[in-house]
Amino acid sequence: MTNAAHRMSYRLGTMPVARWVTVLLLVCILAVVPGCNRSKRKTPPRPRQADTKPLVIRDVPAPLRGTVGAEATIRGVRPTLVSGIGFVVGLKGTGGLTLPEQYAAHIEREMGLNGISASNRNMGPFLSGRSPRELLRDPNTAAVIVQAAVPPGANEGDSFDIYVRAINATSLEGGILWTTDLRIGPPSAFGDPQARILAKARGPIFLNPFSEPGSETTGVRKTVGRVLDGGTVTFPTLIEVILDNPSHQRARQITSAINAAFPRGPGDPEQIARGKDDSLIQVRVPHRYSDRREDFVELIKHLPIDQSFPEAYARRFAMAMKSDPYLARELSWGLEAIGERSKPFLADLYDAPEAGPRLAALRAGARLNDPRAVKALRDIALNGEAALRTDAILLLSQIDGGPSIDDTLRSLLESPLLSVRVEAYEGLMRRAVESQKRRLALAQARARSEARITSGGSRDQIEAFARSFIPAGTLYGVSRELVEGKFFLDRVPFGEPLIYVTQQGEPRIVVFGEDPELVTPMLVSAWSDRLMLAADNKGDPIRLYYRDDIQRRTVTMESAPKDLTEFIRFLAREPTPGDPRPGLGLGYAEVVGALYALNDDHGTLAAFATESDRLLAELLQTAQPNRIEVRPEAPGDEVTLIAIDDPREEVVDRSKSGLVRERRSLLVPVNPPAEPVPGSENEPGDPAMGTQGAGNSAPKPIGRRE
Repeated sequence: MTNAAHRMSYRLGTMPVARWVTVLLLVCILAVVPGCNRSKRKTPPRPRQADTKPLVIRDVPAPLRGTVGAEATIRGVRPTLVSGIGFVVGLKGTGGLTLPEQYAAHIEREMGLNGISASNRNMGPFLSGRSPRELLRDPNTAAVIVQAAVPPGANEGDSFDIYVRAINATSLEGGILWTTDLRIGPPSAFGDPQARILAKARGPIFLNPFSEPGSETTGVRKTVGRVLDGGTVTFPTLIEVILDNPSHQRARQITSAINAAFPRGPGDPEQIARGKDDSLIQVRVPHRYSDRREDFVELIKHLPIDQSFPEAYARRFAMAMKSDPYLARELSWGLEAIGERSKPFLADLYDAPEAGPRLAALRAGARLNDPRAVKALRDIALNGEAALRTDAILLLSQIDGGPSIDDTLRSLLESPLLSVRVEAYEGLMRRAVESQKRRLALAQARARSEARITSGGSRDQIEAFARSFIPAGTLYGVSRELVEGKFFLDRVPFGEPLIYVTQQGEPRIVVFGEDPELVTPMLVSAWSDRLMLAADNKGDPIRLYYRDDIQRRTVTMESAPKDLTEFIRFLAREPTPGDPRPGLGLGYAEVVGALYALNDDHGTLAAFATESDRLLAELLQTAQPNRIEVRPEAPGDEVTLIAIDDPREEVVDRSKSGLVRERRSLLVPVNPPAEPVPGSENEPGDPAMGTQGAGNSAPKPIGRRE
């Protein structure tokens, strides 16, 4: 061993143990690190191939490319079917029959949640000390199936009509529906966790005076009815725009385009469109389109996404309407969606030689309030084909064209065609209501500016009042009053006498003609002689007899009102200490029944007409093909298809029970006529509304349910 080696051995031998350990650790680390680096270099990560989906390109006509409908699917555009199990009071001894246990259990549970029990004696005379089971057996009550079609994109507070079917009653005459929750789908699907509550229903039941569409009989089924404007939306339903090719940038462009075309206005709680992610945009129906929901969907579908220069799209659409007339209707939606900037291009089409482009352009121009469309629409309304006249009248009434439009509509009130008269009345009433709303809003704004008031009525209050009262003697020639909080009584002092009643929406009785009267001599009988009118000679006073079997009262008069309008008020009026004038206190359905009997027995020269029944047709269309789609509540949930009952079918088959159905009915078909049955209203309290009877409460505006 050399001297150097001896010296190194000596130094290592004298080195402390701690330093030995440190040196060894450093050596190990230096040895491992290069190995790790070499290991990484030996197995480099392989690049992963990105998941790509093929682009979806729709086959749409060239002029419509670049619109929302060319790149997205619009979902939620059909009415949503909702149902519930309800409880009806105020019948005429036709209820309280055997009830299937599943329905009884549901109603008893709901009553218990509202505090109804035999031990509770603070619920008013009808409910105090009575158990739910006792109420279900009462012959003046019944369980019912409640169904409705909630409009697409319905906002909270929107109202709609309700369809009611009896479960354990032979007639729903005089019935009042207690507040009922309405859930998605039929009642049999209520155990499903996705069956959320969308709306509530309540109100007096109106029996249809005509046979149902598709029925082989012409008589009235008293086990079915409807509650006019009786549904109220409690959970809004949104329209969804689903992009074919997810893209955050494109979703933002579509959202901006919708909000630019439909800016937030009065009654809108927030912006119309809101993007949720790269493929989903949620859209609310603007308040101003609440009566035109289907139109709003079409406008979104045909709205150009690129809003940088809308005139370019307007020119393209207008030129395509000339070259491709078969696309006229679709292109007119696009022109209307563009708005004011499309008016010059539409005006060039008002006198187009082909009917399709001309009528489509006139429709879009009228919706955009273009006065240049008035002349052509007036010509069609006055002299056009019968099939086009009512459409032209509707469009004409939507233009703020001044007194000339009102003069045209008033002249059409004397048309021999019923459809033309009614459409002209509807147009004039809409214009009168809009004028009333503007006048009230202006008066309130002026009062605020002059510091006479610090706060005023809300928009909803102004709108409700404007709809409830239209004074006589205005430019529009029509007037309106709210009768006892039950229905609107509209006067149209033009043309031949006519009584027109509604079956959908706001209950209305419209009297056409100048001062129509009851005629004498007469003998009118209704409801198995419970209502009788008689006058022996011409000019004699009209004697009246009315018997109310439920309240056990009889009314006789030696001189009933001869004026038809005052007679209608008399039928509905309920005498009170503050207003002791005589009246029968009838509900809307019973007033309609009395007027029909008056017409049928020639007690008035006024004809009798009613609007067509759309509610049942909507329900049947919504339920086809006997199932409905329950949309998922959260991403990833599956769409559920559930069966739906046909609203025309009987809930319980009583053909073998030995029950004998009454032959006479309150409301009857016009052709052929049938005889009516007794009826009057009895309104026990609704626990969801308070314990006082509805008949004792203050009148509420039609169309808004509390």
